Amino acid sequence: MTYDRLFLAVALVVFLATFVATMLYVRRRGRDPKGAMTNVKAWEAAVTTVATLLWLVVTLLYIFDARSVVWFGRLAFLDSDVAKGLGIAFSTVGVLVGIAGEVVLGEQFRVALPRENTKLITTGIYRYTRNPCVLGVDLFVLGTLLIAPSLLALLAVVLNLIGYHLKVQAEEQYLLQTHGAEYEAYCARTGRFLPQIRRSAR
Repeated sequence: MTYDRLFLAVALVVFLATFVATMLYVRRRGRDPKGAMTNVKAWEAAVTTVATLLWLVVTLLYIFDARSVVWFGRLAFLDSDVAKGLGIAFSTVGVLVGIAGEVVLGEQFRVALPRENTKLITTGIYRYTRNPCVLGVDLFVLGTLLIAPSLLALLAVVLNLIGYHLKVQAEEQYLLQTHGAEYEAYCARTGRFLPQIRRSAR
């Protein structure tokens, strides 16, 4: 097995294992880790689901057979060692950021929206980004495209960005309704995905 396929296999196992462990932890704390689809339209949820499934298909098939890139329309201009190196870097950061987001959320973690009021988490990695879990997925999916460049992988990236953007919007509406001014102040000082760059006062 080539180094890039081995990396994807390990990264995927770590990523999924952490996700499942977080779900089990939340359930053992007496909460529903799945949450509710309130404020989320069925087609919006479907986009995210399809994006995730496409990404898993692309990743798993590449792990087991590198020729799958050709099956799904190889993107020759991305098929290089440099691109694979960038893909590994993006994926590594994505996995670490996503795990950090899940760990800091702890029992507040939900796949969808909470069925009950939850605390607003602004510590740890949430001091720098309001959506580390989504950012982590975005980076991992983008990294997969660079490692296994195909039209299907590109479609997974596009659908992932659209689906999770809609999910984030629904979460922001919920958090604003639940936490009001506290959430507004948090948004003012913390970027949605990337840390805000503040200019020093003169």
